Amino acid sequence: MHAFDSNDYRKRVLAAVERRGGLGESDAFELYDIPLAEAARLSDAEVAARIEAVWAFWQKLRDHPKYRVLAGLLVDAHAELSEPLLHTGSRLVEADRVTQLRARREAERYEMLDAAIERLVARHGGIPAAKIPGLEDIGRMGGLTVAEIAARVRRHRIIDEAPPPASPSAAPALSSERRRQIRALLAEYERLLPGDPVPTLLALLGMEFAAAHHTNEIRLRAGALRARTRELPPGRIRVVLDELLIHIGDLLEPGGAMVDAYLLAITETVTDQLRPQVRAAVLVEDLLVAADFDYLLGVAIAAGLDRAAAERILITLTDELGTTVEGREHLAAPLRPGGPAQTSSATTTSTRSTGNGAPSGTGAAAGSEFGPDLASNPHGEGPAASGDSAGGFGPDRDAATAAGSAGCSSGTVGGQWNSGDGAPARGRGEAPEAAQWQRTPYTGGAGAGRPGEAALRAARAALRAGRPREAAAFVTDARRAVGDDGPGARSVRAVGEEVERVLAEAAVHWRAAVSCCAGRRFVEALGEHLDFLDRRAEDVPNPDPRGAGRELLIGRARAAVMEAGRLFEALPSDPGLRMQAVRAVLEVCADHAEALAALAELQVGAPGTVTVRRKPDGTVVITWLPSRTTQVEYRVTRLLADGSWRVVGRTRGTALEDGGAPTGLVPVYGVVASVSGRASEMARSDGDSDRDPAQGGEPDAAGGGPDGDRPSGMPTVRSLTEQRGLLVFEWPIGVTEVMVVARPDGPPVDPGDPRARRWKVTNMRYEIDGGVRIPSEIPRPCHVAVASCRRDAAGTLTVAAGFGPDARIRWVR
Repeated sequence: MHAFDSNDYRKRVLAAVERRGGLGESDAFELYDIPLAEAARLSDAEVAARIEAVWAFWQKLRDHPKYRVLAGLLVDAHAELSEPLLHTGSRLVEADRVTQLRARREAERYEMLDAAIERLVARHGGIPAAKIPGLEDIGRMGGLTVAEIAARVRRHRIIDEAPPPASPSAAPALSSERRRQIRALLAEYERLLPGDPVPTLLALLGMEFAAAHHTNEIRLRAGALRARTRELPPGRIRVVLDELLIHIGDLLEPGGAMVDAYLLAITETVTDQLRPQVRAAVLVEDLLVAADFDYLLGVAIAAGLDRAAAERILITLTDELGTTVEGREHLAAPLRPGGPAQTSSATTTSTRSTGNGAPSGTGAAAGSEFGPDLASNPHGEGPAASGDSAGGFGPDRDAATAAGSAGCSSGTVGGQWNSGDGAPARGRGEAPEAAQWQRTPYTGGAGAGRPGEAALRAARAALRAGRPREAAAFVTDARRAVGDDGPGARSVRAVGEEVERVLAEAAVHWRAAVSCCAGRRFVEALGEHLDFLDRRAEDVPNPDPRGAGRELLIGRARAAVMEAGRLFEALPSDPGLRMQAVRAVLEVCADHAEALAALAELQVGAPGTVTVRRKPDGTVVITWLPSRTTQVEYRVTRLLADGSWRVVGRTRGTALEDGGAPTGLVPVYGVVASVSGRASEMARSDGDSDRDPAQGGEPDAAGGGPDGDRPSGMPTVRSLTEQRGLLVFEWPIGVTEVMVVARPDGPPVDPGDPRARRWKVTNMRYEIDGGVRIPSEIPRPCHVAVASCRRDAAGTLTVAAGFGPDARIRWVR
């Protein structure tokens, strides 16, 4: 059994347990980091020592900003979890149970991949080589690695086939960096102003994909949006809108080739998004069935395309794979003798669509390669709006958050109705041909010829509207109506699997949302979990019937974030009062980014003079003067003969007794004050004022752990500056590797900051480059800090728990 490493345990075990959803998804062997394969040969003393070390580490994590909730649950469950492991007999029984549990969990990971492989082997007598990329896509959907997928595939015979040649793609006109910037800004805009999704700059202006060359309309809406943006108070939303308006001015307002380049970028992005899904959908049946086509059509429309362009992309992708779309075989590209299918670009030809989705013709936009003939359709009217989303086809954003369309002629006028597949269409002078599911869910409707087809359409509509439980009821009705019908059963199974996946994700997000709210991590709860529940699973209740509902949690979280923002705006400038005020903000919202950044910049006052005296019974009493910072916790350590430090204890008072002090001369003691993860300089009883370089770390019981200070061998990086576009600094003696941490929205809290980007640099690379290069994909300006690293005898890398006082810089190049 390997030695216990607290830093490695936190990253390897606790992070995995938290990601899977908590204690219910783990077992005692994993939680105590005891190898299951060694359960039989480990002695009771070895197991007890490991359990004691892990339990002590759990107690230290009860104030950790990320793991405090999980650590509290682990401490509470310690007696129950550890009891079966302490004795050999019960440990072996528990090992058998956990082995079976892990085997079932592992089988669930491979279930979807194994089902696809089984169908392929039954149909072809093996796995066609051309199907392996599709199997890899399916495996990745289940969380498998490429190596795990390859090991599963190697069990079967591979049938060599010439893969269908891929159709050539045009070189992108926009740089990948600019595409990334636009996607990141739009995603941040959606987080700051929750509402209808905004996948493209056109959607931000309330425009359709097909209306991209309505230059005058775009300029009017962009001008209105600029005027509304100038009225906003200073803040992040204004910064994001200003940057988005720059991209609108560069790409959309000039018209012509720049608009074509942006539309091409949108189309290529959506094509890349759909390609693996189409490949997985046609893997077994060698045909894109109508149900999958309708679902993928909704995905493409939610990504910013109109219906015609989305249909063309899906048909093009099926042409690439040498197959067709069920019911649209006549649209497949013709075959050339001795060559691949002749596929036309989905971005160069647009297909008009009738009310039931059947294409009625093609035409090119005047002066453009994209969309329908805008000269004959000056208002951009069409059968579907590009702003529709997979999570519900709601109205356009209001003027306060989008273009402020008062005074601007709208490109999407007219009423809304249901198009028969669950997606409402917009237009002028058109009438719906399909019945509305709200009134007649199982009768009529375009294309409702097969049994259960109407119920399937209703299920897909409910799924897109964010009601998976309602969709599950429709799937049950469809399964009952289909019976033994082969093609219909496959369609029902595909929709049913998607519904089950969304319900499973909703359960995970519910657990995470409750955990985040309990730990006051309201920003994470809103951005990652409650937002998903609100958009994709609004009819899924809290699994705990006694717990709060979704709307109540959202209300609490938003109120906490707003209150934390109000408190942060009122922070005092006096450093003595600012620390307490920042901690008050974090008490309201523990993951408030600005407060965490402000906390990282504050210094904790060191304790005063440390004095020691020995009592007649040999106990050493350590006393010190309090820190100037209020509400701090003091960590007392003892200097050992080998130069390492051992923790004596923690207290909020100004005195501590060391009953384990050695006899003879009174040892040297050090006292560090800490608050909210920030630590002061060390005050020592011998008067030495060495700084504790770990900034809040704590040596382990053996001394010199990953959170140690200078005597333990972890000195800090010093004199961090910028020279000739590179980071340069003074390498500490004995340190050959450093961890560079960058964060765009504020200074990194510590080297493990979950919101930061980090990478390791060796002294050899530093010498070759003359410094540290900042990757181009990291946004500018950003905050950069550098932490020391070291490796133990086994080669395990340990990163310091904090940064030195002059190891931070704001990077603007």
